[in-house]
Amino acid sequence: MLPLIDEGQGEPTLLLMHFFGNSHRDWTEVLPYLTPYHRCIAVDMPGFGDAGPSEALDSVAMADQVEETVRELGLTRVVLVGHSFSGRTAMLLAARQPAWLEALLLVAPTPPGPQPVSEDERNFQLAFDFSREQAEAFIRGAVVQSPSAAAFERAVLDAMRASREGWYRWPRTTYAEDHSAAVGTLNYPVRVIVGDQDPSLPPDVQKRLVMPHFAQGELRIIKQCGHLLPLEIPEQLAAEISEFITQAV
Repeated sequence: MLPLIDEGQGEPTLLLMHFFGNSHRDWTEVLPYLTPYHRCIAVDMPGFGDAGPSEALDSVAMADQVEETVRELGLTRVVLVGHSFSGRTAMLLAARQPAWLEALLLVAPTPPGPQPVSEDERNFQLAFDFSREQAEAFIRGAVVQSPSAAAFERAVLDAMRASREGWYRWPRTTYAEDHSAAVGTLNYPVRVIVGDQDPSLPPDVQKRLVMPHFAQGELRIIKQCGHLLPLEIPEQLAAEISEFITQAV
């Protein structure tokens, strides 16, 4: 077991960002396994959760918003933890080489370039009506291991309350943005974690479109898991995060 960390020692803060259609509650099941050992802040991305409607919905604007949050909180040592679409946000921030950033932990991240999306998946997102039926289908379609009943319900409710601007902007334009050149090669410690059966951003996408951007990148593939690892395997994911933090910073 990891030793408890004294907050006076200036250890880095884990800034946790969520997957598309969710909120800071993406990390509810994971945090009990992290907070005894690490400082953690889970945030809402623009257009989702408690953040509500926003015009800051392209990838660069989202990165700007997260950077402003870091400034407002006065954080000086940060590990960015991005899940799915917020993984691209983390990479864009890293490309700016902020003095406060120490490492990246990315869970099934969207590539810096256009995200490969099936026609069926994109059409579903474009036709999403925020009903319980479609929200349940959205979450079920992204997992392999069943989340707890409480985690599933939270995820469904977050999808239902997402702002229309935040939701529709992604399948209309943001998924296809190309920031590959801007991100370039990042010289930070990075661990990418992905489920072997991820239906959206599987290991082959990570190998082709994400890992080449890291000079110090490590890919971890988790067996029998889908896209929503914080909901599917919270304890195991927390252990992966803690192990990486102790090695990297």
